[in-house]
Formats: sequence, C-alpha cells, structure tokens
Amino acid sequence: MKKTTSTLLLATVLLGATACNDSGNNDDATSPPPPAVDNAVLDSRYLETAPAEAKLVSAVFANPIPGTEVTVSGEIMGRKEPFVEGRAMFVLGDPTKMTPCNRIHGDACKTPWDACCDSSGTKKGSIATIQFVDENGQVIESGIKGYRGIKEQTFVTVTGTIAEGSSEENLLINASGFHAAKESPYKDAAAVAPKDGQQDES
Repeated sequence: MKKTTSTLLLATVLLGATACNDSGNNDDATSPPPPAVDNAVLDSRYLETAPAEAKLVSAVFANPIPGTEVTVSGEIMGRKEPFVEGRAMFVLGDPTKMTPCNRIHGDACKTPWDACCDSSGTKKGSIATIQFVDENGQVIESGIKGYRGIKEQTFVTVTGTIAEGSSEENLLINASGFHAAKESPYKDAAAVAPKDGQQDES
C-alpha cells in the first residue's frame, strides 16, 4: 500500500500543476539537482517499433480497471508542465478530444500543448498519467524529456498496466514499454469542435 500511495502522490502533483497561474520561483537552493535522463534504464523499456492495436487515452479511460493490461497512445499534452522533473513520468493526452493551441488558426500561445482552450471537463477524461516504476513500485528517478527527442506534443505509444487507485477521476498507467513516433499523425489535424471559448486554467 505504501508504494501505491507514493506513486499516486506524484501523479496528483503532476495533474494538479496549473497552466496559467505561475507562482514564481520556489527553487530551494539547498535541494540537490534532479537526476538527469538515465538512458540505460529507459533503453530497457523502449520499443523500437510501435505496438499494434493501441487505443487512444479516452477509450482506456472509459473502463479504468486496475490490473488491466493496456496499450495506449496519444500526445504528451494536457498540462503546461506535462513532465515531472527528475522522474520518469508524463501526461499523455487524447488528440482526438483535445486541441493544442498551435492547431487553432491565429493562436500564438507559447505553450500550445497545455490545450488551454479545452474545458477542464474535456481534459478530465482525455489524459492519463504515465509512470515507469522499479521493482519496488517506486517511480524511477530519471527525467524522460529529451530522451530520443521526446518533448511536448510527441506522439507516444505505451504498453503497461492500469495502476491501483485509477478511477473515472484519474487514470494512472504503470508503463512496461514505450515507443516515440518521429511525428504525430495528428500534427495537421483540425481543431476539435466545438470549443467553449473559455480558457481553462488547469
């Protein structure tokens, strides 16, 4: 139970990050620097070809039964900070349900992956937290942004298991393997309609 609590706590921190209300620099000068990308540990999980028959995030979210093995794909998006610094975690969003701002004509948002034009209700069932855990169930202490070019809006396919604590409110997947596409098949997709016209602040 202890390991489940720790991973869910990290997921809560990730999903609770705000997109529009920066609170300034809260760096602790006494804290050690976060671990860099650990290529060896990520190489052991990387898949050279994308797994077949992947479902998009919203389809997996429709029936989040802990312990179920899944293959899910999407773009890294849905939050202003979709990565957790120093941890092998990221937020995966459904590009058929949400629209990055750079796919909206005339939108010059500097962080388009936060999909801030989508309502919080839309995002709620369209994003999953992907985490890589060790044999003790602890999230691996390695950044993942930058590994094989992975960044915001990279299209990723993940194999893994729906983690304990997942529900209709929160989808958490323990990843056993992942593949990053060179470009997203949705990079030229039109904005998902309808839009509510209100900027979301989550």
